[in-house]
Amino acid sequence: MNGKQRTPFSLSGKQKWLILFIFFGIVLVTLWPLLYSQEAQFVIAVNYDTIPHGLTVVGTPIKDIEVKIRGAKSLIESLGKLNSLHYDPDLSNVDIGINSIPVSPSKFPFPKGISVVQINPSFLTIKIDSELEKSVPVVVTLSGKPATGFFIADAIADPAKVILKGPESILRSIETINTKPVEISGAREPLKREIALDLAEDIHVVTPEGNILSEVFIEEKVITKQLQDIPVEGKDALYNFSITPRVVSLEVKGPENILERLSMKNGIEVFLDLEGLKPGVYVRHATIRLPVNTTLVGVKPEIFTVRLKNEP
Repeated sequence: MNGKQRTPFSLSGKQKWLILFIFFGIVLVTLWPLLYSQEAQFVIAVNYDTIPHGLTVVGTPIKDIEVKIRGAKSLIESLGKLNSLHYDPDLSNVDIGINSIPVSPSKFPFPKGISVVQINPSFLTIKIDSELEKSVPVVVTLSGKPATGFFIADAIADPAKVILKGPESILRSIETINTKPVEISGAREPLKREIALDLAEDIHVVTPEGNILSEVFIEEKVITKQLQDIPVEGKDALYNFSITPRVVSLEVKGPENILERLSMKNGIEVFLDLEGLKPGVYVRHATIRLPVNTTLVGVKPEIFTVRLKNEP
């Protein structure tokens, strides 16, 4: 035989083209994601709600993780429309004290086809403490001073107690909880205000929900004042007269704003009614007129001698 014999491993032209086509197909499938993919940077919020019951996070832990990802453009664009991306760290084995938890790329909520390229930070450091609930009284805090002559009689909160929750190391030493300051500058009457509590970091209110109702009782200041050498006058006499003694001392009780301005020209009057009396000697009590809301506590002397002369 003069014809060429074909070796067992020789390929025909069509077979060579078929193998070449398959090879390029594999390369294309392999490189396609690389040629038509892109990278993007995302900030993912960290969710610490999975902490075991009875424990709580102390202080301000890392709230966000920066993640660089790679994937098809369409997938990355779909992620940008989501507002609920968050990372749930594995808190099942945390203990009281400082804990360092590795950030796992597999726990990010990315769809298939997205790969994590870079993570910052790669560890989450958190402080853990026992969680405590405690009932404490509420103290109303005030800012400023009431108007002159007025004072704070009392300040109460409704409810008078609240239940707080937080780290045992912080809450254990809290015996009372203050409100935010209630402004009372220049106040002349009782005030009612809804006010928030002044809570320390990591302390939360269990009950009641919402703000506290504060009530501040403001009353007028009542004092006692000594008034010396007040002249005693005679009224409606038909004859010349003399009064002995000529002055009197008074002790008066009432609002400070009134008593500070009290004088003969401003609301006080001491006199003897001499109407219809004929010449002679008389013993009389004085009539004392005071402003409204004031009370006479004492007077010295109480009796006066009046001499009316036989002279019109």
